[in-house]
Amino acid sequence: MNFVAAGPTLIAIGSGKGGTGKTFLTLALAQALADQGERVLVCDADLGLANAAVHLGLAEAGDLPALLAGKIALAGATVPVATPGHAHFDLLGAPAGSGALADANEDTAASLATQLRRAHAYDLVAIDLGAGVGAPVMALAAMADETIVAMTPDPAALTDAYAFVKLMLKRTGTRAPSLIVNRASGAGEAKRSAEALIRAVKNFLRVGLTYRGFVPADAHVSEALCRQKALAALHPQSPAQLAVTALAQGLRSREALAKAARPLR
Repeated sequence: MNFVAAGPTLIAIGSGKGGTGKTFLTLALAQALADQGERVLVCDADLGLANAAVHLGLAEAGDLPALLAGKIALAGATVPVATPGHAHFDLLGAPAGSGALADANEDTAASLATQLRRAHAYDLVAIDLGAGVGAPVMALAAMADETIVAMTPDPAALTDAYAFVKLMLKRTGTRAPSLIVNRASGAGEAKRSAEALIRAVKNFLRVGLTYRGFVPADAHVSEALCRQKALAALHPQSPAQLAVTALAQGLRSREALAKAARPLR
């Protein structure tokens, strides 16, 4: 029997709704993980309205539709993201605003997951899921090795995060996402928001959630988004950037343990 090394770890980040800062978190974590020595690919899997390239000020996002159509290989479908003074990572997405994959379904999601599993040039693939809880979104969430639900202290975000958890559990049985609270005023507000979701999931779905931590509300993030620059480049010591760096370190520690226990396939 021939064995090959396991592929990259797929980390999917979803929210259940728009406006939680999911794409910012995905890109900021990707940069932090790359800076910590990981070979990182970001997949913009908002299959209808991809916008990761816009956040980064890039003219191109790669060619995910051509990859899924079998017209090009993964290496030809990505674009490099190079921020001066920082490690590079790659981006795989569809042209911003094109709606090229607006009709994507669960088969599309499965095909994408298969392609990403074969991306042996990378250690980690950070998947920026689309907003909402549609079938392709939840299919990708369930197929990832690690899924994170991002929420804000807004009560509506909590309700939508609960729906995300519920629908993921429907697909996986017992594997729930972990949780990051974004744009919290401080550790206290983040903890209260996290505990509210954890309590609801425990009471009604009978499953525990892992709270990974929070990213504080920080005006530097808004500036970076408006300037279409990485927060790590503009404000490396900002509260939000320091929080993202710590979250990335936690992800790497968990991933090291998971890889040690993962069989070759």
